[in-house]
This record gives sequence, structure tokens and C-alpha cells, in this order.
Amino acid sequence: MLKVEGLQASYGRSQVLFDIDLEVGEGEIVTLLGRNGMGKTTTIRSVMGLTPPGGGSVAFAGQPIAGRTPEAIARGGIGLVPEGRQVFPLLTVFENLVATASNRLKRKNPWTLEEVFKLFPRLKERRNQYARTLSGGEQQMLAVGRALMTNPQLLILDEATEGLAPVIRAEIWSCISLLKSRGQSILIVDKNLSVLKRIADKHFVIEKGRTVWRGTSADMDRDAALVHRYVTV
Repeated sequence: MLKVEGLQASYGRSQVLFDIDLEVGEGEIVTLLGRNGMGKTTTIRSVMGLTPPGGGSVAFAGQPIAGRTPEAIARGGIGLVPEGRQVFPLLTVFENLVATASNRLKRKNPWTLEEVFKLFPRLKERRNQYARTLSGGEQQMLAVGRALMTNPQLLILDEATEGLAPVIRAEIWSCISLLKSRGQSILIVDKNLSVLKRIADKHFVIEKGRTVWRGTSADMDRDAALVHRYVTV
């Protein structure tokens, strides 16, 4: 589904990514882990074309996408839930969800407004509220729902539960588990290792712009001390 090899990226003269390798298979949940400032968000921005790669390769569904515009990458089947949610504050919940809705890839059983409301009943209750009036947790639900309405082959969540109350976090993780049962491919950035080990198929850890560890949840348990060194402050 997604294959990243030797990815490099810079902001001006400051190089941030030096050698990122990452793979997401069809129907897999994969995590991208590491301490703050190690390059996780830049990796996602480079995959999405928001920060053009300076080297290496990015392929999606067997096709190279490095150098494509963000809108072309999104139309090609990648949905992003960005860090900080970034919903449209002056649009209602309903307007946020339908603004970019599509099924360009002609997926069977596509995500519709009704399906998103089933997933997040709270959004249905607030469908006519402006997004800026929602709580942080509700905005995160809206950001996930908005991405699903594009019917992506791959869903990327950057800081999936950061800053959310425990009860909302549990709701988001339950949603992700449901998406997995539906065969949705997902790449997640988050810090909750205990939950991620339970629901994810593979993990990639980065340190100072390089992939330094990869493996399954079972591998992570065996290498617990090493992984802990890379992902905790």
C-alpha cells in the first residue's frame, strides 16, 4: 500500500529526515513512533507532498508519488487527519463532512454521512454547530470523519489522541479498531504504546530523522528496553 525508502527532507538548509524507511500493507495498522522532534510529522508531510522530499522514494499502491502535489496525493487515495485537527472552524459539522466528500476510487460500501454519524453519534447531534464551538475531542472525531468521507485507501492519523480526555481517547481507539475490522489501512502517530501494541500489526521507530527499529508487537515486547529508550523522554 505505502512504501517509503531512504526518505530525506529539509526545511530550507536544515535537514530533518536523513533515512526513513516505512511500509504499510493492505489492511494493516502501522505505527510511526519516536520522541518529539524526531521527524514523525515531517515524514507524514513528505508522504502527503506538503514538505517535498529531498531524496529517497515514496510509493503508494505501486506508483511513485514523491513530487506530486498534496491534492493529487489526496485524490489518489490517502486521507490525512493532521496534528491539531485543523477542521474548518467557520463551517458546520455537516459542511465539514461534505466539503471534500468523494468516492473517486469507486469503493464498495463507501463512507457516507450516515455511516460517519453511526461511527460518531455525537457528530450527528451537533451537525448544525460550527466546528469552532466543538470540544477538542469532538473536533478530532470530525477530523477523522472528514478524512473517511474521502473514502481513502490509506488513512493517516498524526497524533491521534494527543490532548484528549481519557474517555474520548477510548472512543477514538474503539473507532480505529472498528476501521481495522473493515479492512482499512491505517498509519498512526501516537504515544500510547499499550494500546498501539494491542491493535497495530507493525511498528517503526525513528530517531533524529532515521528509522532505527521496526517490528511487530511481539518484537516490541522482546526489545522493550531498546524501544523505551527511543520513544520516551
